[in-house]
Amino acid sequence: MNLKPYYIHYNKPKIARILSNVNTVYTDVDGTLLGPDGSLFNTTKGRPSLYPAKALVELRQQDIDVIMISGRSRRQLFGDARILGLRDYIAELGCQIVHDLGKKVYVNAPKVKINKGNLHNMIEKSKAPQLLLDNYKGHLEYHTPWSEGRECTHVFRGLIDVNEVNGFLEKNGFDWLQIIDNGIIGRRGSLKKDLVEIHAYHLLPKEAGKDSGLKRDLELRGSKKSEAIAIGDSFSDLRLASKVSALFLVANAFSEHSDELYEEMQETENVFITPLSMNLGFAQVAFELLKARPEIDS
Repeated sequence: MNLKPYYIHYNKPKIARILSNVNTVYTDVDGTLLGPDGSLFNTTKGRPSLYPAKALVELRQQDIDVIMISGRSRRQLFGDARILGLRDYIAELGCQIVHDLGKKVYVNAPKVKINKGNLHNMIEKSKAPQLLLDNYKGHLEYHTPWSEGRECTHVFRGLIDVNEVNGFLEKNGFDWLQIIDNGIIGRRGSLKKDLVEIHAYHLLPKEAGKDSGLKRDLELRGSKKSEAIAIGDSFSDLRLASKVSALFLVANAFSEHSDELYEEMQETENVFITPLSMNLGFAQVAFELLKARPEIDS
């Protein structure tokens, strides 16, 4: 993989032009806004840093909206938002749009009619999750404890071929569902020991996802695509590129097994990579945006 042409320091003029119109930042949480162990301060460099916190504070001081968009549940993001001083977030991989710390909640599951209960219960009753667990035993398991207490998506961990699994779902009558790769996570659970790396996966309606949730949130806000950027670390975040003016992938989005992500990225024209990982990469993008702000005021 030749990632060099995508690094932000090789694209500064183009990025500066894009950022001059931006007032909204959509950011993934785990592995992007937050560093190791889900901390704003811990970094992959092995020592804590105030750099990410400083970036977040300065974005808020400049009235730039920071909106978390994550696979986490809305209950989890509520706590995160309160600690970080944020008001709005998009939970469960785009299936729930939350404004003003939960005063308004919008379910985003296009073309799916939820008769009773919630989307999570509906998917469970379809028996699709159990079918996947039975067929991919050792390669897929629930991502406990984060798979508990959810209202929309079913979240797993393991290592699977996403295209193969989605084909398997369709073949078995679940053409309304899809499984999405939400990035590399730490190894845990009772998966096979020879899996080269572990990813988080979400099972959700085919028309849903982070991209669908972001698009609807922009509509609810009355905002334009040109006014927003996104920052992420996974294949599910790559889908956001078509909904914003630019997508920034932090360095940890890539490993030696990221060929599919790299191939898809080559089909885009507005995706860039930060040299630093996780929350330090988030901070790099934030300060590039802050540097572009004088162009707005001049």
